[in-house]
Amino acid sequence: MANYTRDPGTGRIYDVSTGVPRWIGPAEWAAVPASARHYVSQPISIDPFGGLTGTTRDSYVAVTALLKQYGLESLAPTVLGLVQQNYSSDTVTLLLQDTPAYKTRFAGNAARIKADLPALSPAEYLSVESQYRSVISAAGLPKSFYDQPSDFQSFIEGDMSPQELNDRVQSASALVNAQDPTVRAEFAKFYTHGDMVAYALDPVRAAPIVGQQVQAAQVAASAASQGLDINAMTAEQLAGAGVTATQAQQGFGNVAQLQQVSSKLSEIYGGTYTQDQAIQETFLGNESAAEKRKRLASAERGQFGGTSAVGGSFSAAANSLGVKKPGAV
Repeated sequence: MANYTRDPGTGRIYDVSTGVPRWIGPAEWAAVPASARHYVSQPISIDPFGGLTGTTRDSYVAVTALLKQYGLESLAPTVLGLVQQNYSSDTVTLLLQDTPAYKTRFAGNAARIKADLPALSPAEYLSVESQYRSVISAAGLPKSFYDQPSDFQSFIEGDMSPQELNDRVQSASALVNAQDPTVRAEFAKFYTHGDMVAYALDPVRAAPIVGQQVQAAQVAASAASQGLDINAMTAEQLAGAGVTATQAQQGFGNVAQLQQVSSKLSEIYGGTYTQDQAIQETFLGNESAAEKRKRLASAERGQFGGTSAVGGSFSAAANSLGVKKPGAV
């Protein structure tokens, strides 16, 4: 009789030699001698308690409930195996601390011990993490910023108290408030104060989350300094294209000039050349926008014998910004 059964629904292989199906992981199955790898294929009905009854079942339930609080539900099969071997719940808890999953979940303790700091109990560890999250939430920082156990590991390793974290957040907030008021005003139009505080607190960690938002606000501030108002989509498009604050300052100066002259020519000769088109042409080399400006220039040259106020503006602006062709900045 085969000691193993393969469940056709899940593809998992179980050891059924004891009468209670026990799932065998890939590593354990690979260790089974080839001559013994015989199994039948049939559906498996799994008892969630692995055949445990009475006090042993209660021990299993108690330990797995704790693991759920820790986010370590994946260790439930390990607990089941240990309880089936008649280990007490206290012994099971101690043995679990040697598993890779447990060590990863409470990874900050290893460094604490090396630094002669006391290891935190699971309850203490979870409590400190919860207090860190409260500080982050109260500051309005992005949800994806410092929200995983691994994010807090270095804090715990360094014995940082929640109050110290709060002090750091407040310092970052003060740094934000000391920035260029124009940049802050533009940032506030599109994003939250917490986004900017996150960037000031930890630029490296925040960069994938709000880094481009900060750059977009700087671009929008450059536009505002030239009397131009742009929306978040345009600001983010330019930031995503790699337009720097310096390039934005120079480029929007050119846009303002083009827009002022082109608006007057549009009133005289018809046609349109909008602010957005001037931005697309100046920063991104948009050929369609350039054609519209050229048509206005042609109309003016026809009226005044070959000269135009907008005829050569883009060439000079684009070259100074390094814009050679569509999509290049």
